Parts: sequence; structure tokens; C-alpha cells
Amino acid sequence: MAKKTVAFRTIGCKQNQYDTDFLKEAFLKRGYELREEGPADLVVINTCAVTAKSAAKCRQAIRSAARTGAKVLVTGCYPQVAADEVKDLPGVIVVSGVRGRSGLVDLAEEALSTGKTIVDVKPHEKGEEFEETPVEKPSLTRAFLKIQEGCGDFCTYCIVPYARGPSRSRSLESILEEAKNLVEKGYREIVLTGTHLGLYGKDSGQKLRLSDVVKRLSEVEGLVRLRLSSLEPHDVADDLIDCLRLPQVCHHLHLPLQSGSDRILRMMGRRYDVRGFLSTVEKCRTVAPDLGLTTDIIVGFPGETVEDFRDTLKVVREVSFSRLHVFKFSARPGTPAYRFPGKVREQDKEERSRELISLGRELSLEFHRKHIGRTLEVLVEDSRSEGGLLQGLTRNYVRCWFSGPDELKGNLVSVVGRKATKEGLACDRI
Repeated sequence: MAKKTVAFRTIGCKQNQYDTDFLKEAFLKRGYELREEGPADLVVINTCAVTAKSAAKCRQAIRSAARTGAKVLVTGCYPQVAADEVKDLPGVIVVSGVRGRSGLVDLAEEALSTGKTIVDVKPHEKGEEFEETPVEKPSLTRAFLKIQEGCGDFCTYCIVPYARGPSRSRSLESILEEAKNLVEKGYREIVLTGTHLGLYGKDSGQKLRLSDVVKRLSEVEGLVRLRLSSLEPHDVADDLIDCLRLPQVCHHLHLPLQSGSDRILRMMGRRYDVRGFLSTVEKCRTVAPDLGLTTDIIVGFPGETVEDFRDTLKVVREVSFSRLHVFKFSARPGTPAYRFPGKVREQDKEERSRELISLGRELSLEFHRKHIGRTLEVLVEDSRSEGGLLQGLTRNYVRCWFSGPDELKGNLVSVVGRKATKEGLACDRI
């Protein structure tokens, strides 16, 4: 009897990539054959709902999979907040949210055998526990390690707390066990992921915090790099900043600014002001002068004036981020900002977005130029660039390209920066 085949599509964040890796391993253990390309019996789509654009991308992926004749299992944030919408899409046989991932293979088997659509979206509840979904062999050169899930900040524009639920933390013992297993399998870099990393430990009643996890992981023998994914600015306290002194901790932070206007930050429900953000950045750069600092900015939030936007441009220039991720405000049903007055015209959103993206490219080029002539350590990725060059990231998140054999993939290589572009550095291997 031929094996059933399964394919995966991941839309969204690093946390989703981790969850997909877990699901891949779960289906493989049950005898499914993984299809990277070509038709499959079942397509698992791990979704995102953070913006209307990402939700539309999910619907497009579902319809595209259905057109191949595959049955579709939809999981993640989108069905968690719009289950009825998802179940009516073509080809869908399983609708599941962000809870109960360990049972998804069973749901798929049942739906495939009966031909009936299963909707199994579990609502979030107070006291919800972290679901253990360990990954044995991540699909990327850098291993994502999920240590926390959920968010309780409820920024006025954000659907994530409704989709991911309350914060819940993974036990330190479980984190260390998975980290040691990853190192034993040859992974040089671990990226800590979560919905809201800075909330780690605050739900458990324990005194453990994110900085404690970082310190313990830095003691894992053989771990060369430890990277933190996105952090909320108000969570970056002195104990966490001190962790940048640890040799394993990468000098790269992603701190979402969202706006450079204190008035807009208050309307967004953000828990910091511009002065506090700048102070945090200054402290981080005192400890790590070569810090790569990336950020998210929302343009066109309801009520944002030209003056508010100019304030954002001013702060972005002052901080001199190494990379910007710019988003046009997307009103998400169910969030307070969905009903806020003062809607900004699409034309104005587009113009502000273009201006900010242009500034971001200038700042990226400026940051990359600082690395010309410097010796850099690069973790070589499995895939080559479009031009056939090896590529990888430095500790402070600069993408580098250089020539070399496939044997270098997955290894740390020393290079010298030669030519800077907006995207990264052309380098020579030492």
C-alpha cells in the first residue's frame, strides 16, 4: 500500500516555523511521506492573522492547495480567530487553531477516512498551560526553540492575544533538554522564539525570567550562538541587557518601535514612550557597540497626522536601525483600533510607507558599510543565493555572500566584508 503524502506551507512568524517543524516530524512518525514539491494527498497550512494581508495570503494558499486536488488541514492563528470563514474554503477537511497540535495527525487521519470536515478550535482559557511540542531536527540551519506562547498586552491594533491566548511558559528543564539535543545534532545557533518572549516566567509564579533562561542556555556545552527573536521594548531590563556580555549571545535585537509619536504610542496601548525606548537602545549599545537593531513600524494608524509621522522619521534616524519592517495599518475586526475614528487615507499610508522604506534602506546600507574591511563570523546556510554564492548571517544579523564549496554549509566561516549593499555584504572568505 502506497504511503500517504503530505506537504506543508508556513505563513507568518518564527514561532510558526517551529510549530511546522513539530508537525512535519509528527506526520513522518506516522508513516507519511513528505513532499517538498509536487502534488500531495494532504497539505498542512500553518497560518497567520496579524494583518488583513496575511489572512488573505492564507486564503490564497488554501485555494491553491485545493486546486491540486489535495485535502487541506488548516492550523494556526487564522482559524483560531475565524474558524467559520476557514471551514467554508474549498478542500478544507480539518480546521484547528493553536491548541492541541499534538493531536493533529489523528484529526487528519479521521477526516481522510470519513470524508467529513472536522472543526476543532479550542478556545483559550485562564491558566492554560504551555503545550510541549519538541522538535528533534529543525528544517533550517539555525534551530528555533520555542519557550513561551501567548500575550497579555492587548495593544489596541493587535489580534495576536486573541489568537495565541494568555502567556504560558515552558519549563526550564524542558528548554535545556531540547537545547542539548539540538547541539548534539550539530546545530551551532539556537534562536529563542515565543509570542511575547519578555513575559517568560511571569505566568508560572516562579522567579525565573528570560534572563535566567539565557544564562542557563549559555552554559550548554557546545552551543556557539544564542539569538533572541522579537522583544517588547519595555521588557528589556538591565538583567537582560547584561546578557549581551555573554559570548554566546548574539548582538542583535528586534525591538518593535511601531511609532515615534508618544501620542500614537498611547493610542496603540504600547507600554513605553519614545524617551524610554531611546534610553533602552543607549544602554544596549553601551554593552554591545556593534549591535544590529531591527524594528517594526506601523504607518497610518487611526489619527496619525503628518506631524506624528515626521516624529517617527526623526526617531528612526536618531536610533539608526539596521533594518526596518514597515507595515501599513490593517484594521483587525475584534480589536479596539478597528473602531477608532480618524482613518488615514490609503494614499497617505502608501506614501508614508514608501518614505519610511526608503529611509530604512539608507540606514541598512549605512550599517553594512561599517563592516567593510572587518573580519566577520558567518554561519553558512543550507541554501545558496540566486547568484550561486554561499550565504549566512553574522552575529549582529548582517547577511553575507561569498564563494565556497558546499562542505561549508552549516559551519562557521570567517570572512572579510568587501562591498556593502542595502541587503548585506559581499565578502571574501579568509
